[in-house]
Amino acid sequence: MSSFFKQASVLALFIIPAAIAGEQQHCTKESEYPLIVTQCDDGTVTVVNVINGRATVCRKGEPCKEIKL
Repeated sequence: MSSFFKQASVLALFIIPAAIAGEQQHCTKESEYPLIVTQCDDGTVTVVNVINGRATVCRKGEPCKEIKL
């Protein structure tokens, strides 16, 4: 039974985080006051206006949404 727990521990500590890490997307950020623009590999673009506290999120294939922060 202890062998099972050792194998489960190895799986939980090393294999699962490695699989999750492979799914992270890559994003780039450009900041020029008062805007922060983030663009990700999946086509998502986020524009944050720090003066009026609003963010606009545009996803590929969907209409843009404005959010009040």
